[in-house]
Amino acid sequence: MGRYSRIRQGAQLNQALQNYITHLSTPRTPNLNSQGPRNLSLTAYVTPFMTDVATDEVASGRVNPTHYAQLAPSINGAGTGADVSDTLGANSVVNIPKFRAARVVFFTNATRAVQVATSDVTGLRYLNYNGERSSCPFGRNLENDDQMDAFLQVKAAILQAFSGNEIKRVSLTREQVGVERA
Repeated sequence: MGRYSRIRQGAQLNQALQNYITHLSTPRTPNLNSQGPRNLSLTAYVTPFMTDVATDEVASGRVNPTHYAQLAPSINGAGTGADVSDTLGANSVVNIPKFRAARVVFFTNATRAVQVATSDVTGLRYLNYNGERSSCPFGRNLENDDQMDAFLQVKAAILQAFSGNEIKRVSLTREQVGVERA
């Protein structure tokens, strides 16, 4: 790179900043309903990790039905400390203000295809990884289950269930209680 590489990088990033400021100050027409109607979502029921609820109470969250069908068997698999259900059964839903259930996020790609793309906003180049992302909420199975231990068990079950894909990434979005949504 050289002795003054950081200064040259600053000049490039300054141009990207100016492009971003121009983008923000340009009035745009809202692009409403350009992708058609959203898919119907499914209500999933979980027992929170960080909030104590009665044994017959659960919290609810929304999930894409396809993602639920793909990930719920691994979440509910034998030996995992996690649980998710699409039926309420004899339980009752408890309202926890500003609650977001823990989520497992799964990225898969059958090939290692990566495209170099250029941002329309900043003009900077970036790597665009093609693939499918899916996510599903989960909660604890037993009273003393730990969120991270449950996630690690779910991650192992998902990686085993989808062993045929070349690229697999499983990540955790931690449970949040009392946090404003962005």
